[in-house]
Amino acid sequence: IMRENNFKERIGKVKIEDEEEITYEKTSITLKRAAHYLSALQATDGHWPAQIAGPLFLTSPFVICMYVTGYLDSIFPKVYRKEILRYTYYHQNEDGGWGLHIEGHSTMFSTVLNYICMRILGEGPNGGHNNACSKARKWIHDHGGATYIPSWGKFWLSILGVVDWCGSNPLPPEFWILPTFSPVKCGVMVD
Repeated sequence: IMRENNFKERIGKVKIEDEEEITYEKTSITLKRAAHYLSALQATDGHWPAQIAGPLFLTSPFVICMYVTGYLDSIFPKVYRKEILRYTYYHQNEDGGWGLHIEGHSTMFSTVLNYICMRILGEGPNGGHNNACSKARKWIHDHGGATYIPSWGKFWLSILGVVDWCGSNPLPPEFWILPTFSPVKCGVMVD
């Protein structure tokens, strides 16, 4: 995108040596340089396009939430769905599954969530680029089925009504009100 925006460094680097004073002028130049650089990364519609280059289990729950709440069509028009699917196909492992991150081996959690995501976005049971759905389904069946998905996956399956809530491990609300120094406080465990 920097090439599309014809980015050229116009403001020189400010180097500050050890023990050198940081002046207002040097700070101002550095901030202007940073703003110039960030503006070159900005798309014409105002956003900064980037990929979350790692976790392959974040997009699917977002799609599930939009589907369950009835906002799927308004949040993800056809062109967005196409791009989500393209990203999903691109990161599918050769064995048909998806890992927790783009270089990870296939896991039940990511594979089931990405399979559901493809189906919600309109792919048929055997659809997707290079039969992505059927390959994912085969991986899921070959590894024992979706019942082997970890607790967070069962949570999403329960939200969709695919798995009864009794199949999900309960999370006592007390975990959320524990003090922050507690090693088992939910907010601390996910940070």
